[in-house]
Amino acid sequence: MSIACFLGAGFSFVAGVPLARDLFGQNWVITMSERSRKRFVAVREHYEAWRDSHRAEHPEEYMAMVYTRNAGPNPPRWEWIVEYVGAVIASAGTPPSSLNRNPRYSNRINRPLSCEIHTLFWDVLLGVSSDVSVVTTNYDIVVERVLRHRLMQRPPSPGCFYGGLPRPQILTGAPQPFSRWAPDRTIEMTGSIPVFKLHGSLNWTLRGRSVLAYQDMRAAFRHGGDAAIIPPIPEKPVPSWLQAVWTEAEESLRSSDVWVVCGYSMPEYDTQVMGIIALTPLGNRVKSGS
Repeated sequence: MSIACFLGAGFSFVAGVPLARDLFGQNWVITMSERSRKRFVAVREHYEAWRDSHRAEHPEEYMAMVYTRNAGPNPPRWEWIVEYVGAVIASAGTPPSSLNRNPRYSNRINRPLSCEIHTLFWDVLLGVSSDVSVVTTNYDIVVERVLRHRLMQRPPSPGCFYGGLPRPQILTGAPQPFSRWAPDRTIEMTGSIPVFKLHGSLNWTLRGRSVLAYQDMRAAFRHGGDAAIIPPIPEKPVPSWLQAVWTEAEESLRSSDVWVVCGYSMPEYDTQVMGIIALTPLGNRVKSGS
């Protein structure tokens, strides 16, 4: 039996990541410089002004309007939105007790995430089937940190890789910066579970038309934010660098015997995702029963 897991923001919320509706709320954000603080202030002020006249709309719709340049006068640059969202998510995953307060490096693929509920979730699914795939709209790296980047014995996990990206997948960056216990400079995603990230990831950036994946979230902070992510955008097609991810995700959903949908509210404005669901046999049943 094959299982496809469709994971939304609610799945990561259990591990402490803010929901999409709270990304522009009164969050504690670790800023890396005075310049980044000023950019964050500009993002918040523009969002709050936009919200005053868009009470019925959601933060993700604001992100889409900035992305498509329809967010009104004097909008922040899309890169600033990327940097802000990355900082919110990274700050939530950087424990106050951590000696490394730099969110660029405090959330790393090779650093296991201790979340009992998520561990139990995957234990149950993997106890039923070894043929599992993940489709997610989330930007964070929660799934990767729980499933791990390679086969693990303690706790047992088959590991994961990025579905739709070429293999081998060598992640750039030092696994444990400034640590003599982890001298390797790279990490390879050698697991067996494909993770299809439909809206990109905060540890991805673009190198030409290809995705370059880091083992940490530095891409969300470099150059004012150059992580390869997109918001739900009904007006435009999926960008070319994400096309293979979407194509293979659809194939995975279509060929799976069982879907497990967790933490995804199926918002109407996420028309592209709703479209990929509706095109699959199980999707018609999910949509009609929702």
